[in-house]
Formats: sequence, C-alpha cells, structure tokens
Amino acid sequence: MLIFVPYLAHSTNKAIRAHHQERRRQVKAAAWACKAACQGVAPITGRVDLVFRPRLGKGVPRRDTSNYSINVKHVEDGLVAAGLLPDDRGEYVRRVIMEPPEIDRQAETGTWVEIIPCSTE
Repeated sequence: MLIFVPYLAHSTNKAIRAHHQERRRQVKAAAWACKAACQGVAPITGRVDLVFRPRLGKGVPRRDTSNYSINVKHVEDGLVAAGLLPDDRGEYVRRVIMEPPEIDRQAETGTWVEIIPCSTE
C-alpha cells in the first residue's frame, strides 16, 4: 500500500534545537496530515515494514538522507494517531526504511509511505 502524506518536518538538526512547543506543533501537524491521508483506508492489524520517501516540491532544500529521521518519526506516530497502525512498537512495525528524497519541483511537498505487510514469521 502506498500513501502520500502532505507533511515534511523540519530537518532533524533543526528539530533537536527547537523549543518543546514547536516540536509539539510539528507532531500535531503530522498527525492531522496523516489523518487526512488515511481517510477511507482500512486499519492494518498485522506486522509491517514502513518505507519513507520524502518528496521535495518547490523551494524545499535538499538534506542528507538521515536528516529526514524526525520526519519519519512524526509520520509514523501520525499513522498510529490516524488509526491506520495499532502502535509503532516492534510487534507491529518490524522495520523502518528511509529512502533518499524524490525531487519534483512541480509537485506538492510531503512524504510517500509504503506499507509492506510482513509474511508470517
């Protein structure tokens, strides 16, 4: 399953220096974006792998791939808040993969999330 979440957090470098209220605003914004993106999608009950690929639209600077880690965490938490995933603990999310960004200056900025069901282990 592939979902586009119209959300991209600040860089991890900026986020770790941000005031706690700004971090809280970012987490809430991610949750709202995930809820909108997941409308009409059935909740997932099994264990999954999550693959995250940021999409950079107009004016969004490139970063090192690892600098999107806070974005991955916010979106993962947002998928739980949206009810798509029951939780983000290891029994539900086996693996999280960060891919380098896709650059499309004509498209909306956000994050692609591929949800891959794990086979029975």
